[in-house]
Amino acid sequence: MAGRSLLAKGLRRSIGDGRTTRVWEDPWVPSDLPMVLAQPSNPTVVVEKVSELLTVEGVEWDVEKIRGLFNEEVCNQIVSIPPDKEQGGDRWVWEHDNKGIYYVKTGYRNAMIEEWSSFEMGLEIDSEGVKKFWKRMWKLPIGSKYKVFLWRVCWGILPTIEALDQRGLRINENCVIRVFHANALEWLVVEAGDWKDKQISALAIASYYAWERRNKKKFCNEVVRVGELWSRVERVMDETQVILCSSESNREHPTSLEWEKPASNFVKINVDAALKKDGGGVLGGLIRDEHSRCLGVFRNSVGYPNDPTKLEAMAVKQGLELALKVGCNKVIVEGDALLVMEMLNTPCDQASSLNALCRDVLRFCHNFQDVIFNWVPRTCNDVANLICRTDKVVQANVVWTDSVPFFLSEVFSV
Repeated sequence: MAGRSLLAKGLRRSIGDGRTTRVWEDPWVPSDLPMVLAQPSNPTVVVEKVSELLTVEGVEWDVEKIRGLFNEEVCNQIVSIPPDKEQGGDRWVWEHDNKGIYYVKTGYRNAMIEEWSSFEMGLEIDSEGVKKFWKRMWKLPIGSKYKVFLWRVCWGILPTIEALDQRGLRINENCVIRVFHANALEWLVVEAGDWKDKQISALAIASYYAWERRNKKKFCNEVVRVGELWSRVERVMDETQVILCSSESNREHPTSLEWEKPASNFVKINVDAALKKDGGGVLGGLIRDEHSRCLGVFRNSVGYPNDPTKLEAMAVKQGLELALKVGCNKVIVEGDALLVMEMLNTPCDQASSLNALCRDVLRFCHNFQDVIFNWVPRTCNDVANLICRTDKVVQANVVWTDSVPFFLSEVFSV
């Protein structure tokens, strides 16, 4: 039953043909939480199904009709995700997964995010620092059991004498092995903020096995050999590294960690995106030819979505639109969002907002003779990243095709 309530918090209708989704009764508008639209008392247009908000071809939104029914914020949310005609009929998707599928793991994680946001620990650390640490911790290249254990340590919910005493449970025993986790989160965020992922991973694994040995001593009276602890940690770290290396070996990586010129007769589009503090994000990119000459630059600010991966997919579309505008027909698109590039190279039939955006990109590719999508590390995409970071300087949505913008002049001065 608890899982059902979690599922409901992220359910949304993914629009294919729009024929089975009700405008005023179903949650179909992309948003952070499921949203059912309130029907206006005197609508300018009477609609019942979402299909009535699409163009005759069914591949685009009828923007004029939508703007006559909804406010600007809702309009922007609707048009941010194009209808996915290849999907066929409308489907239910879970908004918090890029593939639209509900997993217990992602459901649990989203439930914990809600819990964390409402939990006050009284620590003298900023909330942004804590959020960054959680995000970093859950991405550590170690097993889930070690990450969950570190999470329990940070929240002080291990059943130690200290924690049980704070909950009003009196433990009448003098345990010589006392475990204290007071302000563990504060220490990790502040003191260990400069640690590498490998160091935090080792800490999580060592803490896990230290607790395991404590329990064996307390409940089974086993002999605790502290000297064996670190060798166990090193073995787990080695096993993890082997797994990572074997999976990475199947991927194609750039031959260089710097931007490379495209092949003859091709142009290269580099795109990137960045979140804005007040919501939405910035899309940016540029086009260069085989002689490294800049053919065009774009920078666009959007109010929705608030998801960096979806913003990256939108940046790809805008980069291709600019390439078509300047007359290119053979293009290589590069970006540092691995999931986006993988979905563009291996299209799937799963219903999700990200997949709808990627399919929209692939449909647009029919305007070109040849399109290649490549993932590159951030170092190969630094100019596109710089364009996105100019939001504080350049507020307007701008496209440059006649000359290189001033803030990029030094990049192309060589």
